[in-house]
Amino acid sequence: MSEQKPIITVPNDEFFAHLTSILEEGERVTFVVKGCSMFPFLKNGKDVVCLERYDGKGLKRGDVVLFRYRGKHILHRICRVRIADGTRRYEIRGDGNISGREYAVDGTVCGVMTKRISPEGKEWSCGSWSWRFWSQVWMSLRPVRRYLLAVLRRLSA
Repeated sequence: MSEQKPIITVPNDEFFAHLTSILEEGERVTFVVKGCSMFPFLKNGKDVVCLERYDGKGLKRGDVVLFRYRGKHILHRICRVRIADGTRRYEIRGDGNISGREYAVDGTVCGVMTKRISPEGKEWSCGSWSWRFWSQVWMSLRPVRRYLLAVLRRLSA
């Protein structure tokens, strides 16, 4: 009989303060995703994500980043990168969001997602051609995303 690990619930502020301090030390972090804003790529309470510290360069469209926005930490995908007055600005949106978006600059990005681990233990690298391909396809489907999300949510229920 397998022994179940205890589940510990920690307020988001405390959790992300600890997580970002680990990232700042150069360590990788993994945690179970909470929330539905990154569906269908990440499933609430099921998928595990691995993050590495953001090194200050190389972010591009399609990257999934942990960043601070209006006092909260958010894990979403970069939709657009713009450079104005020497500052890189990112337009960011959750995969499961229809219209909402956030904005970030390099100083607000804490970490970059490097892989997703499914509940079955299958790993999907964010640098793989398949992750990049499906990310680009999903982002290009934004005009019909509302309908696709409705179907996908019913199928995954």
